[in-house]
Amino acid sequence: MKTLRFARPLVFAVIVIAVAASLQSAKAVAKPGAQSRAPVFWIWDDSIVTGESNLVRTPNGISAVFHTSGLQPGHAMTLWFIVFNNPSACASTPCSVADTVNPDTGFDFLAGGGHVTGNGARTTIGGHLAAFDNAGSGHLEYNETFGTEYPAVGLTSPYGAEVHLALHSHGPAQTGQMLVEQISTFLGGCVLPFLGDEAGFATGFSDIPLTDGECSTIQYSVHQP
Repeated sequence: MKTLRFARPLVFAVIVIAVAASLQSAKAVAKPGAQSRAPVFWIWDDSIVTGESNLVRTPNGISAVFHTSGLQPGHAMTLWFIVFNNPSACASTPCSVADTVNPDTGFDFLAGGGHVTGNGARTTIGGHLAAFDNAGSGHLEYNETFGTEYPAVGLTSPYGAEVHLALHSHGPAQTGQMLVEQISTFLGGCVLPFLGDEAGFATGFSDIPLTDGECSTIQYSVHQP
């Protein structure tokens, strides 16, 4: 426990520095307009702004930093890139959950990063998603776990995709291999069904995970092309 407790801040600092460096590097090669900022909201209420996210697009992929607040301290969080590679095929603007079942939208959701929240009022989590790499697709995890056949599309249109950044809470941070799974997978540490609606989206503050095994997606930010 002592080793993990002192290692987390160092590992997280390295991740943040690496993402920041990636963002700075990306700025030099990004097309005009390929950088965007967007407010972060509770997923059930877009009238409450909890922070801001930043997204940079390059031909090689996208990088994001998600600044937010209001999270439970000592909880495991993962950041996900919800990607609609062809947003023109969506039935609404921005794209919605209903558009995830339309294959023409090129939908996928992919791992962006993860860490354990500290005791401070604000939290930052960042990540990078490489173009044409579907290895981090949550669909692969679902297919392996439940025998489904969801397509792992990946990011095929770095400049044209509509990107939703979603923060998924895995409840109180555990230890060892379970902690690794909590901060690197979608189902890590979760007992199904998720809190919230059928998709695991929290529907109010009562759906924020508080105990072991509870999971839900609690915050989001939208970046349109």
